[in-house]
Amino acid sequence: MSKSAYKCTDHRYKTRIISRTPLIIYIDKFLLDYEIQHLIELAETGHQTSSTVDLECHKTPVVKCIAQRFARFQANIRVEHIEPLRVVKYTSDQKYEPYVDWFLETDLEKYGSQRVATFFTYLYANCSHGETEFVNVRFNKFLHGKFCDILVCNEDSRELGIQFRPIAGNTIFWYNVDEQGQGDVLTARAEQPPQKGGFKIGLNTWTHVEKVFVKE
Repeated sequence: MSKSAYKCTDHRYKTRIISRTPLIIYIDKFLLDYEIQHLIELAETGHQTSSTVDLECHKTPVVKCIAQRFARFQANIRVEHIEPLRVVKYTSDQKYEPYVDWFLETDLEKYGSQRVATFFTYLYANCSHGETEFVNVRFNKFLHGKFCDILVCNEDSRELGIQFRPIAGNTIFWYNVDEQGQGDVLTARAEQPPQKGGFKIGLNTWTHVEKVFVKE
C-alpha cells in the first residue's frame, strides 16, 4: 500500500484507572493486531541480533498513525514531543531491576527535556510470568480485586507492588512526574523475566515536555 493511500484506523478502546497517585491508566486493545505485527516485523528487519530497536515516528504510515494515537490520548501533545518508539524483546535470562523513565535535573540538558509520561504496550507474550511491576505502588486487594484479569492478585500478592500480566495489544500509561514537575519515585518499575524458554516483546513510548529532535 502506498503512503498516500494509507489511512489511520479509528477504533474503540477501553480505559481503566488503576492508580491515582501516581496516575496509572490501563488501555485495553490500544493497538490492533496488524499494527502489532507491523512493529514486530520492522524491529526484526536488519536487527536480528539486537533486543532493542528504535523506530522513528515517521518511519512508515502505520508507525506514524500509532504515534499520533499516543499523542491524541494525551489531548494537548504533538507527535514531535514523542521519542522514537522503542521495541524491546525480553527473554527468560533477562531481568530489569527497578528503574524510572524520568531524568535527573543534571541530565536534562543532555536529553533535551523531561520525559513526562510513558506508555508501555505488550506486543507479544509467549510466556507465563513476565509481569510489569510498579514496585512502589501499594497493591490493595479491595481496590484492585476487580482488575484480576490484568493484575496478579492472589494469596501471594504483595502489599507493595502491583504487577500487570503481559497481554498483547494492551497498554499501561502513567505520568513520570508529580504536580510540581519533579520525577516521581512511585513510578519505578521492573520487568519480571518470562519462564524458561519464553519471551515477550514490549513497546516503550516516551513523551517529552518539549519537541524531540530526531534524525530524518
